[in-house]
Amino acid sequence: MQPAAAIARTSLITGDGRSPHEVLVHDLAAGRRTGVLFTDDIRCPVHVADLAAALLELAAGRRAGLYHAAGPDAVSRHEFGCLVARRDGLDPAALPAGTRAGRLPGPLAVRLDSRRTQAFLRTRLRGAREFLAPADADSSNPDAGAAR
Repeated sequence: MQPAAAIARTSLITGDGRSPHEVLVHDLAAGRRTGVLFTDDIRCPVHVADLAAALLELAAGRRAGLYHAAGPDAVSRHEFGCLVARRDGLDPAALPAGTRAGRLPGPLAVRLDSRRTQAFLRTRLRGAREFLAPADADSSNPDAGAAR
């Protein structure tokens, strides 16, 4: 039987400073919140604009099946936090690090391989190291940060 719907699996969804993950980084760096960013909890963050465009393409193309729609960079939550901190002019050293193993249930490393999905999309699913690069690092590229 042929599947009749598309199911998109994604990862940490982030944006331009307003995602819960980015807010947590700011709160931890400023001391407004306690906790740690896990060094052993691996995910493939995706920018919300890239994800939205990819989902629209999947829906418009009437594709059925299971698709991964995540960024190509597998990073720990701590590395993700450091990327956000650098982009936003915060001190990455202010972010407390720790491990999740033995504290919380669930898989530690969730790496979604989106290459099969990316092969037919016009939208490029950028990696966290790209979309979280500090603005001055992208000054030579006028299209940096724009979803394609």
